[in-house]
Amino acid sequence: GTGGHLYPAQAFAQELKRRRHDLSICFAAAGLGSTRHFDRETFCFQEIAGAPLFSRNPLKVLRGVAGIWRGLRESILFLKNYRPQMVVGFGSYYTVPVLLAARWLKIPIVLHEANSIPGRANKWLAPLAMRVGVHFPSTAAFFGEKGVEVGLPLREGYQLKRIAKEAALAHYGFSKEKRTLLICGGSQGARAINALMVDEALTALKHLSLQVIHLTGEGRSAAALQAQYDALSIPARVKAFETDMQMAWRAADLFIGRSGASTIAEAVEFEVPGLLIPYPHATDQHQEKNADFLVETVKSARKCSERSLTPLRLSQVLTIFCQEAQLAAYATAVREYKQCSNRLTLGSLVLDILCGGCCHE
Repeated sequence: GTGGHLYPAQAFAQELKRRRHDLSICFAAAGLGSTRHFDRETFCFQEIAGAPLFSRNPLKVLRGVAGIWRGLRESILFLKNYRPQMVVGFGSYYTVPVLLAARWLKIPIVLHEANSIPGRANKWLAPLAMRVGVHFPSTAAFFGEKGVEVGLPLREGYQLKRIAKEAALAHYGFSKEKRTLLICGGSQGARAINALMVDEALTALKHLSLQVIHLTGEGRSAAALQAQYDALSIPARVKAFETDMQMAWRAADLFIGRSGASTIAEAVEFEVPGLLIPYPHATDQHQEKNADFLVETVKSARKCSERSLTPLRLSQVLTIFCQEAQLAAYATAVREYKQCSNRLTLGSLVLDILCGGCCHE
């Protein structure tokens, strides 16, 4: 699926390998051979057919059933050959064939739900799972006794203390004397945010003396936005995609972005206050609920709806958001939240099940 599914899955695999060097781990899903979000040089993988099942178009439903059926047959053959002790699913329709095949073969399954409102695949498959690890505390209630709060696995190197602030700023050629703004829309939904960064919004960035890391999500707009920043003498590094996202987070003092689960988790880990613009087309509006967690529970962000924002309105909100006392209060709040949050990880949950023999029940 998107980076929001694949990055936590790879982080989970990294945690398992750190803790148990003897484990064999393989990824199974459609598109792993081509997506930019998956590290094919590090992880073993198997391509499995998949298709979306949920649609109002009967023809698409039929295609979805055919795709799932083909994926189910491929999954059964793969699992019989690979013989795993457990299968862990990270959501999206890509996981459905493999998880159904695992259940058919009596292989235990565990799910992870990253968003505040569970996706359709995980809601449907939850009755078949031993446990469902959740990122947001409120999500556990959707799964009853099976729900366990484990947070979101973060990739290797995505820890605040692993990177010096000075090194991150130097990576972008930025000054230590200015605050750094990170602008990112995630693996989808960046275009609308890019469109807001014109006219009054750019003037506000110059007035606030900010230096900017802007990730556009696609290459066509990167050059045009870089030219706009240069014309206003705003120090900026505009890129379509950032392979070293941990450096961007460590350099940042604040961010403007969507409220996908990975964005929320990384913002908390790197203690970066955010101006959140939830993606309005997300399934079940889950990005609204994700944003509420950072705004109301962690208290380190402000939320704005996309439809209410214009470049002028964004400039006004940003000016208020960047007040020294406001940013300091947000930063203090996220540090305090982290100090009070000491929970089980998904890796610990899975290893406890494997080592406890539960996987043979």
